[in-house]
Amino acid sequence: QFEKEKDMSSNLEVVIKSIPEMRVASVRGVVPTYPAQGELWDKLETAIKKANLKINGPCFTIDHDPEYKDTDHDLEVCEPVSTDAALELPAQVRLLPAVESMACAIHNGSFLELPTSYDAVLAWIDQHGYQICGVGREIYLKTSDTVVRQDDPGYVIEIQFPVKKGK
Repeated sequence: QFEKEKDMSSNLEVVIKSIPEMRVASVRGVVPTYPAQGELWDKLETAIKKANLKINGPCFTIDHDPEYKDTDHDLEVCEPVSTDAALELPAQVRLLPAVESMACAIHNGSFLELPTSYDAVLAWIDQHGYQICGVGREIYLKTSDTVVRQDDPGYVIEIQFPVKKGK
């Protein structure tokens, strides 16, 4: 298993790119586990449907915790939208600022394998003289159209961390 993890992390390509400002509909909340964020997604999707908002990109989650925690995760689930709207609380539409330098890597596989990819991205950031300077994002490029399964190997997820040079 150690060799498999080593191979996965060495195959992960990390690139630095800029991310433009983005308007999103979002719901933020504290959930006991990462899979429990489904309740936030339910609230967001209901609010978007009621407001008849059009989604214009892949959905994602922002992790507002400054470092990893085992429980009680401060997460914000987001859907990119093109127009402003008043949404039913706790949902809101807001502008995410542009990020000049975002360390990004593509994870192919299940949610259960995500920690290995996160470890690889964090190691890359450290090894290349960067430091994290904001909140991370998980962009869901390919997921299930129906029920999200943690063990589904077909997911494609982009891991993003805002970074700056220096320690």
